[in-house]
Amino acid sequence: MGAKIREKFAATPQLFSVLTILALLAVTFLSMCAYSESYKHMQNISKLIVQCIPLAVVSLGQTLVVISGGIDLSLGATISLTTTIAARLMNTDSPAQIALAVLAMFAAAALVGLLNGVGVNLIRVPPLITTLCMSTVLQGVALWIMPVPGGKVNREFATFVMQKWGVLSMPLILLALAYLIIHFVLYRTRTGVPLYAIGKNPRIAASMGVKIRSVSVRAYVIAALLAALTGLLLACRMRVGDPLVGTNYTMDSITAAAIGGTSLAGGVGLISGSVLGSFLIGMLSNMMNILGVDQFYQYVLKGSLLVLAMIVYSIPGMLGVKRVAK
Repeated sequence: MGAKIREKFAATPQLFSVLTILALLAVTFLSMCAYSESYKHMQNISKLIVQCIPLAVVSLGQTLVVISGGIDLSLGATISLTTTIAARLMNTDSPAQIALAVLAMFAAAALVGLLNGVGVNLIRVPPLITTLCMSTVLQGVALWIMPVPGGKVNREFATFVMQKWGVLSMPLILLALAYLIIHFVLYRTRTGVPLYAIGKNPRIAASMGVKIRSVSVRAYVIAALLAALTGLLLACRMRVGDPLVGTNYTMDSITAAAIGGTSLAGGVGLISGSVLGSFLIGMLSNMMNILGVDQFYQYVLKGSLLVLAMIVYSIPGMLGVKRVAK
């Protein structure tokens, strides 16, 4: 069974999209270096990388869900919720309490992912509706825990999580570990290949013996756990909790996945493309902030990138339909 699924549904690397994003990253970086001499300094590059990492982490989770044919609109609210939990529970010098706070963050996120998975697969509510409702609930809980940004994250713990050694940093190490784990899950476990299968065609996947509900639930749980890791990184960077900090991460993670070659129709995706897409979005936002571009245009750019990605990656499918029709 596994061999047949692997042969029929295994993801095809989206080499063109990866190379395109790499080219855009190079053009953006070189353009900013020409604009400002200080932009290419090691300190600025390290800072820029750290700023892009939270989006890259949550985009890994969004990619898994989208590959499976779903979508998760609650990831941003999950990030906000976990930062408020961190800021409430980590204002202490007790290592045990800090460890419990981290555990509480990931436990809350796992519960969110489980509820999303159950809603989509057992109650049969469409992913868009399920996760949108969950997002609204989580946003309310986050505002209840912390109506305004506040609280405090232990300084020593935050310093440990955000420490840097030149370009290398702890957030970059965490991103690399998350990437390797997700890569292993996708291509070396019984969860990964079936994700592509159910995203392509759930009925065929089911006929091949894939446990669709179980695989889909796992995708939502993993995505929520990665959102919690993003929340931890943001909480340590800000050293406070913010009930609205995750607002933009939902659409940004979808955009990063889409421009990285992940089809929003499901069944096609590459996590390396999503990571590079996250860095492209982060670098473009950083560039526009430096140039003093109004935030309105930043939203326009992100939306345009999403629309463009959907158009570009739908062309092969449309051409295939035309060939069949002929």
